[in-house]
Amino acid sequence: EGLIEFIPEFNQLISEINDKLAAPGVEATEASVLSVLSPENAECFKYLPDFIRAQLLLDRDPHGNVQVAKIETEKLLAATVTAELEQRRKVGSYQGNFKTQFHAYGYEGRAGMPTIFDASYCYALGATAAALLANGCTGLIASVKNLLAPAKEWQCGGVPITSLCVIERRKGKDK
Repeated sequence: EGLIEFIPEFNQLISEINDKLAAPGVEATEASVLSVLSPENAECFKYLPDFIRAQLLLDRDPHGNVQVAKIETEKLLAATVTAELEQRRKVGSYQGNFKTQFHAYGYEGRAGMPTIFDASYCYALGATAAALLANGCTGLIASVKNLLAPAKEWQCGGVPITSLCVIERRKGKDK
């Protein structure tokens, strides 16, 4: 989830599709979008498997942006690897077999028993959040620094929430 945004070409494509579909008169069809995309992004779009192109055009959030979390990244990677291996097979540089198997681990794939560090860190965050609130310090997120040192040397404090905010594109406009 989110991996796709870190592929520069894909990120540029998503951004341009969001902007173009926010403009009046551009329909969420392949032909309509291809006619308004830059040449580089049009090539990137045409390279993608049909099911990914459909997800880019149909699955939009309430702000008009692509729902990146719904893009089946693992299937995109498998499809592009398969296509590349088939090209290599045609020129004789690949003779192996490639099969995929997908599984979504969700939370259970990321969850394990917490370590002593995990428990100490979460306790410190909670205690810091409580101290911030008790002292009327709102608009802050609890923070713990110097985590490589022993816990008694950790530095607790608050970070202004606004310092963590970024401008987001909604319906083709920065907000």
